[in-house]
Amino acid sequence: MKTSWGSMAALGAALMLGGAGLIPLPAQAAAPVPSPKDETVRKYVDGCQGKPSKDADCEKLRKSAVEILKEDLLTLGSSANHGFLLSILPVFKIDEPELRVAAADAIGMIGPRDGDVELLAPLANDPVPEVRKAVSQMFSQGKSGDFKLLSQRTMTWSGGFTPDTPADPAKYSLPVAPDSTYLFYASTAAHGRVSYITRKGMEPAASFFKSKSKRGPLKLEEFKTVYRYQLSDEQEARERIWKETGEATGKQVEALQKDTTNPQATLEKILQLQGETMSQRMVEMSDQFRPDLFEAPTVFVLEERQIGQRSYPTRYVVLYQDKALKSTGYRLSWMTVPDEAIKAAQVASLGREKEEEARKKEHEAQRKRAEELQSLEKKKDEQEKKKFKKGQDDLEKALGF
Repeated sequence: MKTSWGSMAALGAALMLGGAGLIPLPAQAAAPVPSPKDETVRKYVDGCQGKPSKDADCEKLRKSAVEILKEDLLTLGSSANHGFLLSILPVFKIDEPELRVAAADAIGMIGPRDGDVELLAPLANDPVPEVRKAVSQMFSQGKSGDFKLLSQRTMTWSGGFTPDTPADPAKYSLPVAPDSTYLFYASTAAHGRVSYITRKGMEPAASFFKSKSKRGPLKLEEFKTVYRYQLSDEQEARERIWKETGEATGKQVEALQKDTTNPQATLEKILQLQGETMSQRMVEMSDQFRPDLFEAPTVFVLEERQIGQRSYPTRYVVLYQDKALKSTGYRLSWMTVPDEAIKAAQVASLGREKEEEARKKEHEAQRKRAEELQSLEKKKDEQEKKKFKKGQDDLEKALGF
């Protein structure tokens, strides 16, 4: 499929706006005469660049220019011509999230190949949720298992075009390893989870966190065993809060659906609320550290705090090898539920713990009784054997053998 000169000129103008260099498109994309669409985009670039975003004329022109470029990008994508991929990539440097979404859709239509993984993987870490979602969906159209893995690793339920801001680790007293990059799609500060990748590698990162930790390193399963009741208390407390939050969110969504004053803002707010609800479930899923995505997860406990009758790991880090991103990563976690909620959950779990301890004692007593019985039977067998041997010897003497 051949594209128009409008695609070339409009795309080039947008890239100039973003300060990115346009990679030449394949020769078959060129056509001799510019179209009126080119003029619309050029007017926006030449006449509105640097003007206040509230300028009514420029805002109208911007919308028109963005729609033209989105159409052009999707035209490139519909060609299924892999040669266009490198030409579309610079669009991700443009400060227009709608165009970045369209660029992701276009590359998805083309179908990324095996050799594109390293090139495309960083695109998922866009600060705008809607762009991240589009890139993750783009990965699902890839023609290799690596892309399927990337799609699962970068899956997000958040929506909207409002950029996210990286969480400030200092606010939560969390150490960040040197040369680390914040991962927007794997971080939910509201639920006490932020993730990074680091160029330093596993051993330097482990050494860094060990120097900051109170306990560790512990294998993930060991950590879950040692703190099983504490983690269970936290999960139960979180579930109660999420249930209450979910009910409140449902009422907010119902109220927003009746508001017709600003449909776009209303839709974005609904998507945000629904995304927050889904992100709660994503926290649960991500805490499992699936073996196909994370290799050798290792825990360093950064802080323990007494709450009620137990000591809880209130801050900890899980260090791992990220199979999808092919790099060393880590997740910093901290407790977000109030102490009172933990204490409420603790009441029931203390009862379960006592029952488990009683079962363990009974099991240990049964084991000891079984060992004692086995020992008695063994001694009896030995005595019977000695008695039999003595009788046999006496018989042989009596017979003169």
